[in-house]
Formats: sequence, structure tokens, C-alpha cells
Amino acid sequence: MNQLCKTTLLILGVIATSACSSDPPPAPQAQQKAPPKPAPTHQAAADVEPEEEYRYDPTGKPDPFRSFIKREIQLGPALTAPLERFDLSQLEVTAIIWGTERPRALVRDPAGKGYVIQAGAAIGKNKGRVIEILDNMVLVKETYVDFRDRATTKEVEMRLYENQGG
Repeated sequence: MNQLCKTTLLILGVIATSACSSDPPPAPQAQQKAPPKPAPTHQAAADVEPEEEYRYDPTGKPDPFRSFIKREIQLGPALTAPLERFDLSQLEVTAIIWGTERPRALVRDPAGKGYVIQAGAAIGKNKGRVIEILDNMVLVKETYVDFRDRATTKEVEMRLYENQGG
């Protein structure tokens, strides 16, 4: 036990003497004065390379405002029929034959060329299909992709003649 006490006292003594040093404590920051920096000259400014500005490059990066869930909706084959090149508002119903088993309608494009359509015909840019041909209108069902990337359908009436007010 005597040997253990001597070893402990020796270790404590070494720690105490190493903690004490003969250097004076450092002066507070306010008392230390740094030498004034010389004003940069034109030549010194020319030697320093200017820092390059950061420019954002979005190539190869995802759009932060798009949904992380990406679904591709296939609406059908590419445009093949001539009437699929035009919007429904550009087409005009000119004539209707409706008292038969298979009613038909004559539709005119903006160039004045006429096309005969029947139920099931493809029409319009939004993959429209003729649902029904009535005595004074053609009913078309269009499928389009809305702003939420969802396929939405709507029925559009193409009238043979517009109602005259009065």
C-alpha cells in the first residue's frame, strides 16, 4: 500500500507541474494591436484572380416543382387520320344524314376540305371519338391529360347550326 501511495503522489506531481508553465498569460484581444494592412495597390489587385460567380445549370437535374411520382399515360397511336390534325373548334359540321341505320355527318376543316364521319371515327387533336350523330349535332368524346398528369374525358357537342338569338 505504501508503494501505491508513492506512485499516485508521483503522478499527481507530474500533472501539477506540467499544468503550470512559466509563460505569462496572453494579453486580452483589445490590447493587442495588429499592424495596419497596407492599402491594396492597382498592381496587387491585378495579381489576384477574381472569384468565379456561381451559375445554376439545370441540365441533368430533376425539376424541383414536379412530382416525384412519374406516370406516363398512353392515349393511343400517333395521329393518323386527317381530322386528328385539327382542334374541334376549327372543324365545322356542314351536313348530317340521320334517318338511317348508320348516321353520318359531313365535317369541314379550316381549308374547306370535307370529310364524312360516322360513330367511332377519330376526330380532333385530343384523341376524340364520335359517340353519336343526332339530327342537329355530333357528340364527340375527347380524352386529354390535365395539369395533374391525369387522363380526363369530356363530351363536346359539335352543332350543325348555332341557335340564332331573337
